[in-house]
Amino acid sequence: MRNFLFGLTVLCALFTYSCTKDDTSSDNLNNASASSRNIENSGTWFVTHFSEGTTIQTSLFANYAFQFLSNGVITGSTINETITGTWRAVADSGKSKIVISFPAIKSFDELSEDWELIEESGAVIKLKHISGGNGGDDILEFGRSQVAGNINIGSTPLQNISGKWSVSKYQNKDKDRTSYFTGYGFEFKTGGDIIAAKGTSIINGTWKSYVDSGKSKLKFTFPDVNKFGELNEDWEIISQSANTLNLKNVSGGNGGTSNLSFSK
Repeated sequence: MRNFLFGLTVLCALFTYSCTKDDTSSDNLNNASASSRNIENSGTWFVTHFSEGTTIQTSLFANYAFQFLSNGVITGSTINETITGTWRAVADSGKSKIVISFPAIKSFDELSEDWELIEESGAVIKLKHISGGNGGDDILEFGRSQVAGNINIGSTPLQNISGKWSVSKYQNKDKDRTSYFTGYGFEFKTGGDIIAAKGTSIINGTWKSYVDSGKSKLKFTFPDVNKFGELNEDWEIISQSANTLNLKNVSGGNGGTSNLSFSK
């Protein structure tokens, strides 16, 4: 009888341990899932820091805007291309992690790691990976704005351009074509639409800001009506204030320069 009771006690202890372990594992997974609450479907992010050990590689991804989608897809996009990978939130040894996987395109596979989630909020995502071998730390940080400074991300990033604007100057190389757009009011919508209106004439187009070769740029796409097709260029942002926006385009071939200015 004594042996039977002892065996029953051991069995109960093992059952209790098993339940506790399962509950702990479940809690870890739930915590990992909760830790991605400010990441999933949270809009556009930019790589503000990426380093492998002591080597800073932020510039590899400086031109790309990233999105973490709810279907497990992560994208890195410029005006010309989108590179697609996968991401997921997991728990590993009590740590919340973000596992990222990209194809070997333009160094994007450098981001393919299981990253420990150090900090996340609506404004920042900080990740760390301890690499094998020398055990150096890789650091990956995302923020809401493209970084400037030592990687030369355009000296004039686009600021708020809400409200209505008019074309105060349009010079196509050596010809003044401002009159093409006299009387039109331009309104930049947050979703990437732009509306030009003059009386009953309404021209709908799109706009997009991005960085190309270290230069902040605006790209317009209008239908080829009423000379609006001439604005369909990638314009470098030269300067901007609350009431002015000055753009420049250097064309290929003869290298002629066009200038476009908006004012309020």
